[in-house]
Amino acid sequence: MAEAASKGSPPNPWRKRPSTILVILSLGQLITWGLVYYTFPLFVVPMEKELGWSRDQLYGALSAGLLVAGLCSIPVGAWIDRGYGRMLMTGGSVLAALLLFVWSQIHTLPMLYVVWLGLGACQSVTLYEPAFAVITRVYGPRYKQGILLMTFFGALASTFGIPFAQFLIERIDWRPALEVMAVVILGVGFFIHWLFVPGPKEKPVPIGGPAHVATADKPKRSPLAAAIRVPAFWGLVVAFAGYGLAFSAMSFHLIPILVERSVPMGVVMAIVALIGPMQLAGRVLLLAGQRHVTTIQLGAGIYFAFPISMAMLAMGVDDVYGLIVFAIVYGVANGLLTILRGMAVPEFIGPEGYGVVSGALTMPTNVMRAAGPLMGAFAWSITGSYTPVLWGLAAIMLVAAAGFAAAAMLSPKKPSAYPHI
Repeated sequence: MAEAASKGSPPNPWRKRPSTILVILSLGQLITWGLVYYTFPLFVVPMEKELGWSRDQLYGALSAGLLVAGLCSIPVGAWIDRGYGRMLMTGGSVLAALLLFVWSQIHTLPMLYVVWLGLGACQSVTLYEPAFAVITRVYGPRYKQGILLMTFFGALASTFGIPFAQFLIERIDWRPALEVMAVVILGVGFFIHWLFVPGPKEKPVPIGGPAHVATADKPKRSPLAAAIRVPAFWGLVVAFAGYGLAFSAMSFHLIPILVERSVPMGVVMAIVALIGPMQLAGRVLLLAGQRHVTTIQLGAGIYFAFPISMAMLAMGVDDVYGLIVFAIVYGVANGLLTILRGMAVPEFIGPEGYGVVSGALTMPTNVMRAAGPLMGAFAWSITGSYTPVLWGLAAIMLVAAAGFAAAAMLSPKKPSAYPHI
């Protein structure tokens, strides 16, 4: 380690320690998810009032950005497989900071769409999928532990981001709030991604032993071409794409859903803030019982809980205790699904080309994420109520559950319990 540091750039022993990379990069995930992804709904109402744009127009910009994120996922995964994670994640953070500042200055709707097209590209290189690929390169056969521990931090992203942004909006208005957020994301780019993400000269730790190392640089066949020949791949496409649509719609419409039902804003903020700790609680439970839980059992529990949580809201739950139960069920399931996404590729398909194969699964997921907010807003504008939207999301999650069941049955690999951390 010291020898490697002495031959090239100035020594940075922290960059060589997987545990330090994991902790710092996880902090970056918490901040980036919290500020760049989760906060959009908080800016909808003040922008509607000041600029006179409709909700459909505003959510159209968000959906356009999420679509770009999906389209970028495969090339991003391929570049990270080649060791360019530092360049991509740092550049994405810097560009995101610039675009948040531009957003704070906008006065025209086309400019909002330009900003969000760019933010979508930034998300594709700064959020979980590229971070998981980096951790897989750093941790090798212990990638499951790294991904699981990273998601502990990410579970609190909405709990941090939404109250923080709401506080800024209430105290200094929405435009200055975006400027503050831009400064924070710029700090993530320089002090986290640039300093702690490994560069292209740092070799990945092999997942599959010496044979994997020998073929890692020049594979005989494209890992993506091999993966799409595995039937389980397409089952995971259905499972994760359905989740992407439902998750995105819930993320960006939950606050309007509760406001529509005249839930006090203080209760709304408390319920939204509770989801993050429940995601963390789910991951702690998995950590405690990991040696006794297989991937199939984990997925079955997740895809059973999601439709139930959405059906609860569809049936009109609006009291505090009912909403707390919803937040617990939805939060735990959502927290575990993130882990399932990170581990399903090597578990069901294989470890070769993790970044590009994961990117191929992420593309349809993010396309559905892009559709979720816009479809939710469009359905609401037609029906005048969120109840039909919620029943539709519950049905979509049942289809996603069928996709996961198909992937589990068709997988050529034998899912195992998670190794002890």
